[in-house]
This record gives sequence, structure tokens and C-alpha cells, in this order.
Amino acid sequence: MSTATSSQPYTFAAYHPAPQLVGPIVIASDTSPQSDAAFPAAQALAERTNSVVHVVSAVMPFAMPMYAFDTMPVPLETDLAVREGREGMLKAQQTRLISPTSNWPVMVRTGEPAREIVEFAQDHKARVIVVGRGRHAAIQRALGGETVLRLLQLGDTPVLAAEAKLTAAPRRVVIATDFSEFSLYAAQVALTLVASDAVIYLVHVAPPFSKADQGLQDRAIAYRNQALHGFSQLHEMLARNGFSVEDVLVEGNPSDELTKVIRDKDADLVVTATHGYGFLRRMILGSVAAELLRHAPCSVLCVPGSARTLAAARTRPSTTAHTHTFDMAVLDAELKAFSDRNTGRPCTVEIDSRDLGAQILGHSLPLVGATYDRATRLVSLMFGTSALTGQHLTHTIAEVSAVDTSTGGDGREQVLRLVHTDGQTLVLLE
Repeated sequence: MSTATSSQPYTFAAYHPAPQLVGPIVIASDTSPQSDAAFPAAQALAERTNSVVHVVSAVMPFAMPMYAFDTMPVPLETDLAVREGREGMLKAQQTRLISPTSNWPVMVRTGEPAREIVEFAQDHKARVIVVGRGRHAAIQRALGGETVLRLLQLGDTPVLAAEAKLTAAPRRVVIATDFSEFSLYAAQVALTLVASDAVIYLVHVAPPFSKADQGLQDRAIAYRNQALHGFSQLHEMLARNGFSVEDVLVEGNPSDELTKVIRDKDADLVVTATHGYGFLRRMILGSVAAELLRHAPCSVLCVPGSARTLAAARTRPSTTAHTHTFDMAVLDAELKAFSDRNTGRPCTVEIDSRDLGAQILGHSLPLVGATYDRATRLVSLMFGTSALTGQHLTHTIAEVSAVDTSTGGDGREQVLRLVHTDGQTLVLLE
């Protein structure tokens, strides 16, 4: 979650509940003691959700550095021996932490760990990736360096950084919200994983307003009223039998205030969205999610928010929703008609690269138009106030091979998808 810092919190637009995740629980382990906590936590989630569990690890390709020469690859047999050794260690870890009869599938891949784990989770449509958080919230120790953060940067799969004491489905749960659709989606995901009788604390951290200034006092009152309205909407959208829900509105630094609430409520899980800004931007997690991962006194569930997340939630199957595939032979005309229908609508633009993962170009960018050059297979997307005044941003996409749109139940186009050599670009119409 990146808690709102504007003068008013977000309120929800028309938003469909996200489809329930139904894939397996994926344990990411490097076999270190810090990764032990992932096993009982995954077992508890699997029992709660009736899911299967996969255990996944990744080893770097084995290569021998030579002085004054490039790295020299070694025979394939060496890599195979390393993977077999890691597989044996994973099975021993499973036996020690779960039971001698446990037979969860074990997979060892070769490559950069975070990328391999994300790819496995995406291929299997995983419900959540579970990693051990280690003692004293030492996230730097888990899976080595900043791997947990990279899991969130590179993929859309929720990541649970589990502490050793999480051996049952969470029952006291703090859900951080900024009243954005990203945090709503995170809450929806969380409620599929927590205990059926869990106590849920919805927490919003407002900016600090000085009580010495009458103008700021009026602003604080207006903000509080908006937040209360946001809480009311959340209650309607997240209504579940058996859950006790309490609203908590505080002011101050988001990560500090959330930590105070976690301690005060003796929470065993805190949930936050990450807003999914992608690998190249260090602020993808916002400072809040990164700080919680490092310092929260409980397990942390991070749910990446991205255009794909919202697209999946908004265009879930219904009797009225449909997808329209553009005819590439007349794509220029198709895009002109699309532009005429949607000019001025704010957009979230996500670039999904096979190499770099999901990157957000921007949020709330007003659509000016889209064009296609058939000679170069180049699509140009323009955002801003007006193409005529020059106050706009142009993003070009080369080698486009397919284009389609998804239309929601209200009949309005909600997602423009452009498939290209490097991956795909999503334009989410807000």
C-alpha cells in the first residue's frame, strides 16, 4: 500500500469483485533456516483453501571464472549435480518441517532465483508465493539479498513473507488501504487466505493535519468524512460471513502508524498492495510495503497491483462482457474508432516485458489517441491534454502483432491490449 498523501482519499469507482484465485500454493525456498517458516505457513494456507502445494527453488548456472578471460561454462553434468543436491535438501526440509510422508512436488530450476520463481508461479497460476521471513524481520536474509522485493517487482503473484509463528491461517489481520482499487484487490485476495473467523482491521493512514490552522482543521474534517465513506464502501464490497471487521483511521507516517496498529491489535498478518510500478523504478513498492517487509512485527502479505490485476478483476466473465479482436488489415481505422470512443478517458498504462517484468508508464493519463503505421507495424499511443497543443506524451510500440479490447458489463471498453515481440502493453481505461 502507498497511503494517500493528497488532501482527500480515493473513493471506489464501479468495481467488480476480483475472481477468486484457485491455483496452488508455491513455497520458494533456498533450503536455509530462514526459509523454514514458509513450510508450516504454506501448509496452513493449503488446508484453509484446499490447495495443493509446490516447493520451488532456483540455482544459478554453474560457471568457472578465468583470469583475463570471460567466464568459462562447465559441463552440463555439473549443473545437474547441483540441482539434484538442492532437490534432496528441499525434500529433507519438507520431511523435517511437515512430515516424513509429505509428498509435495519439488522443482529446482536453473537461473536467477526471483525470475525463475516468478515464472513458475505464473505458469501454474499460483494463488500465492510463500517465503520464510527469518528471525527479527531480517528480510535481507530470506532467499538472499532483495529477492522478496524482486518477486514483487517482476510478477503479479501475491507474496507472503511468513514468520515462524504463522502455523495456522491468520486470525488477526491488519489490511492497509488507501481506498484505491489496488488496495481493494489486495483485501479481496487476503480474505481468501485468512481464517474463516478472522478479525479484520481495515487501516487507513491519513496525512497529518495541524490543529493550529483553522483551514487545515476544516480539511481534516472533510478528509475524515471521505475516509468514513471509503470504509463504508469497503464493508459492502468485502462482506463475508464470519468476519468481524473494525475500521481504524490514524494520522502520521504510514509505515510507523501501521506498525503501531499491528502491535496494538496483536496482528499475525498485515496486508498491503504494492501498486506494481515495475522493475526499473525503485519506488514500485512505495516506501510503505518495503518498510513493512523489513520491519513489521508479523507476517506480511504483499499483493502486486498492476493493470493486469485490474483488468482481470474488471472484465471477469459475465453474460455481457466480451473481447473484440481488431482486424490487423485495417488496424489504423480500428484504432481511430477506438480513439474517437475513448478520447479524454484517464488510463493506466503497463508494459509487460519478458525480460524486465511489469512496468507502469503512468497512472491517470488522459487518452488523446492511438495510431498505426502499417509499413512499420508501429503503434503510437498519445496521452495528455491535446495533441494539437503539443502538451502530450507519446509512447510508441514496435512490431505489434495483435490488438484487442475487453468490454465490461456496462458496455464500455475497459482494457486495450497490444501484443508485440517483447511482450504486451495494456491500456487500462479508468
